[in-house]
Amino acid sequence: MIYHIIQPSQWQKVMDRDSYKPESLKTEGFIHCSSKTQVLPTAKLYFSEASELVVIGIVDKRVKNILKWEVSRDGEEFPHLYGPLPLSAVETMDMIMRRPDGEWEWV
Repeated sequence: MIYHIIQPSQWQKVMDRDSYKPESLKTEGFIHCSSKTQVLPTAKLYFSEASELVVIGIVDKRVKNILKWEVSRDGEEFPHLYGPLPLSAVETMDMIMRRPDGEWEWV
Protein backbone atom coordinates (compact mmCIF):
# COMPACT_ATOMS: atom_id res chain seq x y z
CA MET A 1 0.00 0.00 0.00
CA ILE A 2 1.19 3.50 -0.83
CA TYR A 3 -0.37 6.74 0.33
CA HIS A 4 -1.22 10.15 -1.09
CA ILE A 5 -1.97 13.18 1.07
CA ILE A 6 -4.70 15.54 -0.10
CA GLN A 7 -6.64 18.46 1.32
CA PRO A 8 -10.19 17.42 2.33
CA SER A 9 -11.76 20.03 0.02
CA GLN A 10 -9.76 18.70 -2.94
CA TRP A 11 -10.69 15.10 -2.15
CA GLN A 12 -14.39 16.04 -2.09
CA LYS A 13 -14.05 17.37 -5.64
CA VAL A 14 -12.47 14.22 -7.08
CA MET A 15 -14.23 11.43 -5.17
CA ASP A 16 -16.87 10.91 -7.85
CA ARG A 17 -14.45 10.89 -10.79
CA ASP A 18 -12.76 7.96 -12.48
CA SER A 19 -9.26 9.30 -11.96
CA TYR A 20 -7.31 11.92 -10.07
CA LYS A 21 -4.90 14.30 -11.80
CA PRO A 22 -3.34 16.76 -9.34
CA GLU A 23 -1.38 19.78 -10.51
CA SER A 24 1.92 17.99 -9.85
CA LEU A 25 1.12 15.59 -12.69
CA LYS A 26 1.30 18.55 -15.10
CA THR A 27 4.11 20.49 -13.45
CA GLU A 28 6.40 17.66 -12.33
CA GLY A 29 5.16 14.72 -14.40
CA PHE A 30 4.09 12.57 -11.46
CA ILE A 31 1.87 12.29 -8.38
CA HIS A 32 3.71 12.41 -5.05
CA CYS A 33 3.04 9.48 -2.73
CA SER A 34 4.52 8.10 0.47
CA SER A 35 4.97 4.90 2.36
CA LYS A 36 2.99 4.75 5.61
CA THR A 37 6.04 5.77 7.65
CA GLN A 38 6.65 8.76 5.37
CA VAL A 39 3.12 10.21 5.66
CA LEU A 40 3.45 12.18 8.91
CA PRO A 41 6.90 13.66 8.15
CA THR A 42 5.66 14.65 4.68
CA ALA A 43 2.57 16.32 6.14
CA LYS A 44 4.75 18.23 8.59
CA LEU A 45 7.07 19.43 5.84
CA TYR A 46 4.59 20.33 3.09
CA PHE A 47 1.24 21.05 4.77
CA SER A 48 2.17 23.49 7.51
CA GLU A 49 -1.00 25.56 7.08
CA ALA A 50 -3.45 22.64 7.28
CA SER A 51 -5.13 21.33 10.42
CA GLU A 52 -6.49 18.13 8.91
CA LEU A 53 -5.70 16.11 5.81
CA VAL A 54 -7.04 13.09 3.97
CA VAL A 55 -4.64 10.22 3.38
CA ILE A 56 -5.76 7.87 0.65
CA GLY A 57 -4.40 4.35 0.60
CA ILE A 58 -3.57 3.07 -2.87
CA VAL A 59 -3.09 -0.61 -3.66
CA ASP A 60 0.33 -0.60 -5.29
CA LYS A 61 -0.46 -3.69 -7.41
CA ARG A 62 -3.30 -1.74 -9.06
CA VAL A 63 -0.93 1.03 -10.19
CA LYS A 64 2.21 -1.02 -10.87
CA ASN A 65 2.35 0.13 -14.50
CA ILE A 66 2.72 3.81 -13.45
CA LEU A 67 4.51 3.36 -10.09
CA LYS A 68 8.20 4.13 -9.62
CA TRP A 69 10.13 4.30 -6.36
CA GLU A 70 12.67 7.09 -6.66
CA VAL A 71 15.25 8.71 -4.44
CA SER A 72 13.94 12.01 -3.14
CA ARG A 73 14.19 13.89 0.15
CA ASP A 74 17.20 12.97 2.32
CA GLY A 75 18.18 10.19 -0.09
CA GLU A 76 15.05 8.24 0.82
CA GLU A 77 12.98 6.45 -1.83
CA PHE A 78 9.42 7.66 -2.34
CA PRO A 79 6.67 6.24 -4.57
CA HIS A 80 5.70 8.38 -7.56
CA LEU A 81 2.82 7.75 -9.95
CA TYR A 82 3.59 8.64 -13.57
CA GLY A 83 0.02 8.99 -14.77
CA PRO A 84 -3.47 9.73 -13.49
CA LEU A 85 -4.46 7.79 -10.39
CA PRO A 86 -7.41 5.52 -11.17
CA LEU A 87 -9.72 5.89 -8.19
CA SER A 88 -10.46 2.17 -8.43
CA ALA A 89 -6.94 1.71 -6.99
CA VAL A 90 -7.88 3.59 -3.80
CA GLU A 91 -8.74 1.17 -1.02
CA THR A 92 -8.70 3.29 2.12
CA MET A 93 -9.31 6.85 3.19
CA ASP A 94 -8.02 8.01 6.56
CA MET A 95 -7.57 11.34 8.26
CA ILE A 96 -4.60 12.87 9.98
CA MET A 97 -4.96 15.87 12.26
CA ARG A 98 -2.56 18.37 13.72
CA ARG A 99 -2.24 18.14 17.49
CA PRO A 100 -1.98 21.28 19.65
CA ASP A 101 1.81 20.78 19.78
CA GLY A 102 1.93 21.03 15.96
CA GLU A 103 2.68 17.37 15.29
CA TRP A 104 0.48 15.22 13.04
CA GLU A 105 -1.33 12.09 14.17
CA TRP A 106 -3.55 9.47 12.55
CA VAL A 107 -7.18 9.78 13.59
